[in-house]
Order: sequence, then structure tokens, then C-alpha cells
Amino acid sequence: MLAAALLWQAPALNAAESSAAQFLSLGFGARALGMGEAYTAVADDISSVYYNPAGLAAGDAGREVSFSHAWHVQDTAVSQLAYMRRPYAFLVTYFSAGDLEGRDDAGSPTGDFTARDLALQASRGVRLGPLQAGASVKLISQRIKSSGATSFAADLGLLYRPEGSPYSLGAALTNFGTKVKFEEESYPLPLKLKAGAAAALSEGRLLLALDAEFPNDGPAAARAGAEYKGIEGIALRLGYRTYPKGQRDAVLAEGFGGVSGVSSMYGFFAGVGFAYAGFTLDYALLPYGDLGSAHRFSLGMKF
Repeated sequence: MLAAALLWQAPALNAAESSAAQFLSLGFGARALGMGEAYTAVADDISSVYYNPAGLAAGDAGREVSFSHAWHVQDTAVSQLAYMRRPYAFLVTYFSAGDLEGRDDAGSPTGDFTARDLALQASRGVRLGPLQAGASVKLISQRIKSSGATSFAADLGLLYRPEGSPYSLGAALTNFGTKVKFEEESYPLPLKLKAGAAAALSEGRLLLALDAEFPNDGPAAARAGAEYKGIEGIALRLGYRTYPKGQRDAVLAEGFGGVSGVSSMYGFFAGVGFAYAGFTLDYALLPYGDLGSAHRFSLGMKF
């Protein structure tokens, strides 16, 4: 039934529509983001709770906690706290849009206001031989000025990782749930179907991953990521995500002088990670063209 649900959604995701709760699409963990979020078939650590809950079904039996924070563009920020004890995991996501300028229908200022979002998530994985399955449930709360909305969602995931094989395949359906209703208007959640493949080569020192994703609020996209551990305790990461040419031109301000420096590398991701005595520290850089760049930090501990 899980596989059928994943495949059944593919045609429905072809028609793009506006969606709410976009903070659910900001990712989790600097390791995954540094690899361009090509993580559906990787899903081998605490970030599985976000990208593919099937990854919770197998791995180290110990406990792990991770805190992640991102300074995003235009004074927005997202903070996340996750706890994992396989096959269970929990994730809290808090997003703040900072101070926003309010205006009435005539365009006159009405004072500043803010927008804040919160998501609470519980996940579990199950192992069925070489096949792993997982599911998550979410409670989502959004508040804009004096208006609020609550919705519910679920994630479903599959992961095929034969024992002793360096290759894995994964699929996930995320944010399948109720619509978000603000006053009289209702909006769907950012539903997304993903499929991916990964390979751990050179005795695990090199990790390569590819993802294809089909969202309900935009065109299909491909993601690619790599992680290299040439020195013990240090990991270097690169990633890439495809965007339609029109969107790239708009973000990079083509025709208006463009942008330069790191911000011009829209679509590329980069990161670095350090691990020592059960602690991990990861950083990811996300260029957003004319909007600037986002910086994601994650601190983890295994015990």
C-alpha cells in the first residue's frame, strides 16, 4: 500500500499550484543541504526524519540529537531541533519571517507585523529485509499578523539498501495532508514526490547521490550531491539543483546588470563537516542570486 501511494501521486504533481507553509521546504541539516538535498536514497543519519523516514529503520542503535539553524535571505530564519533513537525520531521546526511592513489597499503604511510558523513531527521506520519503510505525522501551525491556521500532514518513504552493497534506492512522498486555511482562503501544503539513488564508493570515502523531485507548486527538478571524506573527521560537500531558465534569470537579475560573487552561483550548494568523539559540526552555503546567500549550521551529538 505504501508503494502504491507513492506511485499514485506522480500524475497529480504535474499541475503546479500555489502552496502555503513554504517553510516546510527549507530542508534540515547542513550535511544534506551541502549535498544539494539529494538525500532521498542517502537517509543514513538523523536527517532521515526530514528527507526519508525509511532511513530510521536501520543503523546505529544509539541516540542522536541535532540542532540546526539557518540565516536565510531577507532577515528570515529557521531553527530546528531533532532527536533520534532508531526506529523513532522527532523534529521541531520554527520559522520567523522577521519584521514585515504592513500596507493598506491604498498603499499607505499600517505598521510592522511578523509571520511565524511551527511544525511538530514524529517519525518511525520499519525494516523488512533489504527494504526499509517509514512514515511521519506532522502538526503545522502558521500565524501571520492576527490570523492563524493549523493543518496536518504525513510523509511516507521507502529505501532499498541491500546488506553489503554500496548502492541504495529511495522514494518519498512528503507533506501529504490537509489544506491551510487563512480566513476564507485555502491553500495546499507543498506536496512533493521524490525518487533517488546513491552510491558509497572508495570504501565509503566518496558518496554520490542523485534525486528527481516532482512538487505540486512548481516544475520537476533534478538534484545531485557529493560528499568526500579524504581526511578522518572532515567531509567536503557539493550539490546542485536544476531550475527553469526563467526563474534563474529572475533570481540572477539577468538584464539588470546581474549579480556577482558567491550569490551568482544560484543552484549550487557547498558545505563542510567535522566529526570528533561523537560530536558533529556542519556548515552549508546556499547562494540565492540577487537575494543574497543563506548559511546553515548544524550541531549534533551521538550518545
